[in-house]
Amino acid sequence: MLGFSLSSGIKRIPHIEIFLGVERLSRNPLQLHSKACKAIYSWGHKSYSKSSAYLAQLTGISHIRLEDGFICSFGRGGRGRKYSVVSDAVGIYYDSSQPSRLENILNNLDKCSWQLTDREQMLLAERALQRIIENRISKYNVSAEVQDSANDEGSFVLVVDQTVGDQSVHFGGMQPEGFERMLKQAVDQYGKEKVLVKVHPEVLAGRRQGYLSSHASQLGVELISHEISAHRMSHCICAYVGTSLYGFELLLQGVPVKCFGQPFYSGWGLTEDIQHNPRRVVSRSLLEVFMAAYMIYPTYVDPVRGKVCSLSDIVDHIIEQRRQLERIGGNYRLLGITPWKRRYVDKYMMAAEYQHCHVSVKDIKNPPSAAANETQPVMVWGCGEKDSEREQALENCQVARMEDGFVRSVGLGSNYTAPRSLVVDDLGIYFDATRPSRLEQLLQTRDCTTSELSRAESLIELLLENRISKYTSAESAISDISFYAGKRVLLVIGQVVDDASLRYGASSIDSNYKLLVAVRSANPDALIVYKPHPDVVSGNRSDGIANYREIEKLCDHVESALSIEVALNLCEQIHTMTSLAGLEALLCGKKVVTYGRPFYAGWGLTQDLCGFARRTRKRSLAELVYICYIEYPGYLDLGSGEFTSVEKTIAALVEERRLQVDDITASGLKKYVNIVRNIRKGLTYAA
Repeated sequence: MLGFSLSSGIKRIPHIEIFLGVERLSRNPLQLHSKACKAIYSWGHKSYSKSSAYLAQLTGISHIRLEDGFICSFGRGGRGRKYSVVSDAVGIYYDSSQPSRLENILNNLDKCSWQLTDREQMLLAERALQRIIENRISKYNVSAEVQDSANDEGSFVLVVDQTVGDQSVHFGGMQPEGFERMLKQAVDQYGKEKVLVKVHPEVLAGRRQGYLSSHASQLGVELISHEISAHRMSHCICAYVGTSLYGFELLLQGVPVKCFGQPFYSGWGLTEDIQHNPRRVVSRSLLEVFMAAYMIYPTYVDPVRGKVCSLSDIVDHIIEQRRQLERIGGNYRLLGITPWKRRYVDKYMMAAEYQHCHVSVKDIKNPPSAAANETQPVMVWGCGEKDSEREQALENCQVARMEDGFVRSVGLGSNYTAPRSLVVDDLGIYFDATRPSRLEQLLQTRDCTTSELSRAESLIELLLENRISKYTSAESAISDISFYAGKRVLLVIGQVVDDASLRYGASSIDSNYKLLVAVRSANPDALIVYKPHPDVVSGNRSDGIANYREIEKLCDHVESALSIEVALNLCEQIHTMTSLAGLEALLCGKKVVTYGRPFYAGWGLTQDLCGFARRTRKRSLAELVYICYIEYPGYLDLGSGEFTSVEKTIAALVEERRLQVDDITASGLKKYVNIVRNIRKGLTYAA
């Protein structure tokens, strides 16, 4: 099935074919003669929509108008990926001069109107509405909401301004002078001291003009000059609106609304209406109007998976975006972010919402102003040497640290593969055992709910079933494993010689050689396998063992062919200093012996040769997994630039691995070809 549009803008909308339910959207007029052409699409009442309607009349093809749905995106001005689109072959919801599909649904004239009387559907709508109210979900979910206002509490009346040129104003029966009349009526009835004018987010962003800013100033009426959600306005006496969706969001908060135009939610008995619409003849409850507008009318598409989804899925997605926004929590000076990382780090740090800047050590030591140095914290990559110039420069700064997450990529970071997860830690960093970290604090204090633990248990199964590790290997034939058949094997995990987790988490056993000596000494008759780090196998880094003949008496086999996921399952015990492979071994149900202070040790799940004075709480594996894999990191879909879940990240890794033909430890020319490809992907956010 094909679709046709005169608009290049519609064609550029990500996942537009999925929104429209067509295989391809074309701008080629020859497609109009095809029997497979489903419809001609235009955006609302844009100037070219008359031409689209004329073409539809000539060809007998349906003309469908499109618009953003009522939960559209995350970020000011709707600049993020679209989450919903409405398709209307009758009219469009904001044009009150003629019917629309939304109006027909509410008037019992649409084939889907039955859902408004279906008990099961209404229960779903009730739960969705409750979650939207609880989580302050709006159309654009603008993030920069100011938390204090002199008029947030007490008795006041809200007058909602709109933008000049807004099609819903003209087609909703609202004239420009109507806004001044609306404000005057509010002032006359309540007095200017009790009236607030809410400015539109686009006006706040400087991209559009409003109707009331100047007039309100002349009358001495206070303007709300910052973004504020309808949730924060729930205690106002009433609201005066023209055709703004904000009026419906206020209705959802229980605020009485007076409509001076004819928005889609007026005329159903929910609002006090200045204008009468004779077509709207059915009385509807607030839940019914909500269900029609938010659940039946739009199509939702998951911006990460690119598939049609439910309103509940989109609410979950927005909650995750907001959680990550709160995790960052402010503007940072970014230090130590190498040029190839900056594009995707800016995405992780939500640079579109915050005012970050990249700085050097010199900028930290000699800031442009003392005030800037005191108030703006520094975000730094990892931990350098304790006596390094960088670490010394940070001594008097408020510092947060960033590092790769525990489900990172198909491919090595040392081969410039962009990570799918990062952690941001405002207390320390997870591998630094010399001081508390945000992860350690969560593991010490965070209580997990039953549903969270159930999710963690499902995640463990998902990780094991799909053989996911930090550096997931490409699909390849499994090497010969006959060496392990019928044997009890102790696996010793090698680490790179300059691993920061060894600097900040190792004990007296701080090298791979010392680790092998300790394991052999404690297990003189055991079959010991040493597995070098993938970075060592690829030739990118060193494990401090110049020649493996040095360790012939300490181990029985050096395993460089098998991936870590396969090797873990073939061994009985895992011995490590601080490697993440110890946590991955716990997922496999293996006994793990630690010789240093990794973040997953000290919680009663591992046999530890070091003490942990700060770690006094015993944790289950499910609790450890929830906090380490779900609560602590942020997962970014590099294709869409949106934050996502660990489960969706695993699905993306599985698909990427299916298409990947080269192993992560590829060497020679193949390795450098991969590096060039990976750098290009990172610079374009391509996953």
